Amino acid sequence: MSGTAPEPSDAPVTSADVPVRHRGPGGARSWWWLALVLVLGIAMVLVWQPWQGGTPAPVVTVSATLDDSSEPTPEPTATTPAPTTSAVPPPGAAAVFDAATAGSLFATAADLRAGLPGAADGVTRGREPGANPWGLPAGAVVDPASCTAAVTIVTAPPLHHDAASFQNDVLTYEQDVVLLLDAAAARAAFRALVTTVDECPEYTQVTPDVDGVRWAAEPALEGQGVFPAIVRDLTVQVEGDTFHQTTGHVLVGNAILTWTATALDAEDRDAATAVLGTPDRLSEVAERRALAALRGLS
Repeated sequence: MSGTAPEPSDAPVTSADVPVRHRGPGGARSWWWLALVLVLGIAMVLVWQPWQGGTPAPVVTVSATLDDSSEPTPEPTATTPAPTTSAVPPPGAAAVFDAATAGSLFATAADLRAGLPGAADGVTRGREPGANPWGLPAGAVVDPASCTAAVTIVTAPPLHHDAASFQNDVLTYEQDVVLLLDAAAARAAFRALVTTVDECPEYTQVTPDVDGVRWAAEPALEGQGVFPAIVRDLTVQVEGDTFHQTTGHVLVGNAILTWTATALDAEDRDAATAVLGTPDRLSEVAERRALAALRGLS
């Protein structure tokens, strides 16, 4: 009868008697979320294992977005930046030489015999230490003036200066050392010297009533040792004669050491190298002596 409930029946209920409810468009997505919740719940129980007691193990959670056509996509994790490193100062960076110790930076005759091919048979003293003033000869100037430090090393009188040389029939080896007030002042002077050298491929020392000295330099190379240093090859013209040289500058504490090796009879650069050795070999001679001078300060 219309409007009344059906009479109860003792007959068993079968699947045919259960009305079928068709899921709407969101039904499949609801099942995905339900499955995900069940999987995560089971994973947490397995990781925690409360039946074993103790502290629960940490659980790494992953945030993900699900849809009907994609897999979970982990969010990117932050990376730890690499540690920064600072430059290691060279040996003796803060060393302080004085008038009594500056000469210890000069290479000895034994150093030259061991390091320069043309000195293997020996060298004799040319200029003696303590007898050579700093700067240009009286009345001399450098042209261009901006290149003056390429000759004088610094542009103002240093705290202390000394020079010495060795020679034989095929080469000369000259050395100059200037001392600045402290290591910081020496570093500033060395930077200025490097800039001057880079900007002066050619320069001339002009002296009244004397033939000028003209230098033509190759680009400077950075020294490969433990001290800040540069080295370069030059061709010098003196009173009509041409010579091949290699010169270098080394910063050691408050001192700037300059050395110049000149081949006296070499007709070209290859012949000069056979007498003087390569620039890196010459730099090594100066560096070994500088390390010995540092040990002498301690």
